[in-house]
This record gives sequence, structure tokens and C-alpha cells, in this order.
Amino acid sequence: MPRQSALNPVAANSRLSPMQRLLTLTSVACLVLAGLAVTRAPAASTDIAISVRAGSSDGELATRLGTQFAWPGSLDRAPDSRGRFDGFAPPLVRINATTDGLPGLPLVMPAGVTRGDWNFSNLDAIVNDVRGAGGLVVLDIAYAPQWMWDCSTGKIRDGSFAEFASYMTRVVSYYNVGSFIAEDGSTITNPAGTTNRIGYWELWNEPDLRTLGCPPGGNPNISPTEYVTMWNASAPAMLAVDPGIKLIGAATSSAGTTNVPDYLPALMASATPKPDVVSFHAYGGWSNAQTDRFFFDGDVGCCGIAGIERGLVQVQAEAPGIPVWITELNVNSGWSEDDPTQRPWNAFGAAWGASAFQRLARHGAQAIFEFQFAHPSLHQLSLIEIDTGRPLLPYWRDYYLARYFPPGSTLVSASSSNPEVETLAVRPPGSSDVHVLVVNRQVDSDTATGGAGLPASVRVTLDDVPGIVGVTVRQIDSATPLATGPDLRTMQGANSVTVDFSGYGLALIEFVTGPAPTASP
Repeated sequence: MPRQSALNPVAANSRLSPMQRLLTLTSVACLVLAGLAVTRAPAASTDIAISVRAGSSDGELATRLGTQFAWPGSLDRAPDSRGRFDGFAPPLVRINATTDGLPGLPLVMPAGVTRGDWNFSNLDAIVNDVRGAGGLVVLDIAYAPQWMWDCSTGKIRDGSFAEFASYMTRVVSYYNVGSFIAEDGSTITNPAGTTNRIGYWELWNEPDLRTLGCPPGGNPNISPTEYVTMWNASAPAMLAVDPGIKLIGAATSSAGTTNVPDYLPALMASATPKPDVVSFHAYGGWSNAQTDRFFFDGDVGCCGIAGIERGLVQVQAEAPGIPVWITELNVNSGWSEDDPTQRPWNAFGAAWGASAFQRLARHGAQAIFEFQFAHPSLHQLSLIEIDTGRPLLPYWRDYYLARYFPPGSTLVSASSSNPEVETLAVRPPGSSDVHVLVVNRQVDSDTATGGAGLPASVRVTLDDVPGIVGVTVRQIDSATPLATGPDLRTMQGANSVTVDFSGYGLALIEFVTGPAPTASP
């Protein structure tokens, strides 16, 4: 009998029902024998072959896709924003709590400016948003509060970090005990009690990036040696409040810095206790002027997705057996203005993020956090437009990647005849269906900046799976409607399908082995 596809988000979120209109195609014998074609003109003149061997297992996929917030109110500017976030339903959401206040935006770090000013309302607002969507909070206190710094030296005033450790125990107690005793002897109570207990705590943010002065205008940060001292003071004190929390570090701006010893090796050598998760940040580049090729492949051993991938391998070697989280990821870390070519949020960005996902997932990254869900002013650091609630293309990319490739899926062998048309294939947990990701990340030229990408005609063939009763395809590219996301096209069962790209983009293919999928209402 017909069934609703497991990947039909109508069941999960009725707001998205317009994008669920399925097209039921009539079958003809030649289509079954020759495979199926999904055309999005213009097609490339050169065919690319992807071979999926479902009988060959390559391990288990462990990657969760998360996002993050840095300021409260991100979901309050447009009527649709909260529904978009709730529908997105990220399993993990990082909160980067700082005293950085952009014009008109409130501060987030409690007692971040003035000692004893324990106002949690702005941080609570973000925590409530995350928990309301069913997500788990990863709280990063980005640095020591402003009053803990000696601005004449640019150093933390208490080199033992006991003062900072005491601060952290109070923040942990607020969320995980429900109250704490402040410096003046008063009791600060969390109105939610322990309902919003926070299990993941990342200590400091990018300690390797240094500028002169005190927070927030300056970012003096701390050396690797100081970072270990901070960790060894804070971690045991936090665990004494709640032994069940998980501690994350070193949250550096990249996998490796120029420090010797570097932060993570120093942490692994001398931390007591060792981190439960190790983290770093990763961006394809830092300037809107950098080429498309640079954002994908980097240059001279640096940057791009290729550099991020090498960094992941390096971090895994430095912290063997410990999960690795990339707690910030995006195409471009440039924060002064949006890319005039719109790459981070157009089809280029969709292909870039999908390429990063498949490469980092293959290497065992256990969580990846897009930076961020809704930036106050920049599209290139957002998944939705903050003032309209309209999704940007990366919203749909991450929405569907999370649903087609959930943690616990079995990775199966998949290869492409073109290294710039990438693929990933899995069997979801408890299913014999096969999901295939195809990413067309072919650049126009080595010097192109903001190109459309080369067209591609890709034939995907699945082996070792008998009884295929249906095939579905979604494509995310320049033709995808932003309001409703990619259409789902449903076709007759076959072991191959051809997908045509006009330029940058990704395709999500489901080979169905159970009862054939049918159109939703």
C-alpha cells in the first residue's frame, strides 16, 4: 500500500506542507530498465558517474548538525522566525555569551560588566528559545567578565583563575541547581528551577585571538599555559556543582594556532580532568575577496574545506578517543559586511556546506554548529533573514541534511568519477532504504569570485539493494523557492537516477525499498 515517506516533514511540521507536493509519475518499462532522469536545465555535456555499493559498510555516521545564538531576540523580529526555528529543531544549540553589545542589542553574559550584577534575563531568553524547540544548550562563557581584567596590563587580574572558577560555579548552579548565593549573601533563583539544566559547557571562546585592551572593546584573551590554569581551576569546581556536566575545550579559532605549545596539546597534556569533548572553529576563509576555489580548497596548506578536514584529522590525533565538535562553521568569517556576491547564502553556500558536511562526517566529526541562526545584520552569518523570518538557502540545506543523514546511519561505499562532484550514502537507522547526497561544487575557474558553478549531469547507480520500489529526489540550488524549500519528486522504482545541475547545488536522493512513497495531501 502507498505510504508517506519517512522524509516527509509534514508529519514533523505542518507549517511546511506547501513544499511537500509530490509528483507521481506514471511508469513505463523503459524507465525501469534504463533508470530515471531529473532534469534541471541546462545540463552539462559531460556525464558524471556515482556508484553506490550498499553492501559495503564504511562505519557509522555520528554527526549532529547544530546552530547558535549570540544575542536574545533573534526570533522576535518577524512573525515567522520562531516557527522556522522550531521547525528546524536543531538537537544542539550553542550560546556564545559575551559582553559584546552591537548597537541596540542587549548584553548576554550575566554579571559580565559589573561584579554582582546577576541579571540572567537575556541569557534566559535564549535558553528558553532553545529548550522550547526541543534542543540542548551548549553554553560558552566567552571570556572572564570585564571586572576580572587589569586593563593597564591587558591581563586577567587573578592569575590563579580562582575568581573566574567561582563565577563559573555560580552560573552552573543557577541552571543546574536552581539557585546560588551571590557575593553579597543574597540568593539568586532561576525562575525555571532546573527545567533548563545545561549539560554542555564550553570554556572560553577563541583564546588564541588577541587584541589590546579589556573586553568588550579589546580581547586580550589568554595563552595556552593560562588556558590550562583556567581549566584546572574551573573544571573541578563546576563538576563539584554538577558531576554530570560535559566540559568542552579549547574552542580555538582554528584547529591549530601558531602557539608552541598549542592550546589543545597543552590541555591534553596537563588538564585535570581531561575534556569530554574537544572543539575548534572552522571557516573557509576570512575575506569577501577570496576566490570560490579558495573557500573550497584553500591555498598552500591553509584554509578552505580541505584545510578544515586536515585540521579535524590533526585534532583527532592530538585528542585520541575524545569526540570532536566544530563549534563554529561557515563559508567566511568576514564580519564587517556581507559578501556582495552573496556566496555564503546562495547556491554556492548550499554546495559549500553540503561538501563540508560530507567530508567532516566521513572523518567522524560528532557535531557541527553553523554560525549562526540569525545574525542581527549579516546574511552571510545567518540561516534566516532576521527581519523577515524568510529562510535562506543554507536553512534548507541543513534542514534536510539532518533528516536524510541522522546519527546512527550506516555509511555505505560511494564514489564519484569527478572529485568535484562529491557524494555520501547511508542506510538510516532501522531502515533498508538508501539515502544519497550529491554535491556539485565545480568552480567556474581558479580565479572566479561569485561564479555560478559548472553544470553537471550526474548518474547515480545503486548496487546490492534488491526490491527498489520508488525513488525520490530533492535538489537545493539557485532555483529552490526560499519560502517553501525544495520540491520532492517521486518516481518509479529503479536502481539508477540521473540528476542535472545548472551550477552549484546539491541533490538528496532516497532509494525506497519498502512500500512505494505516495503524494502527500
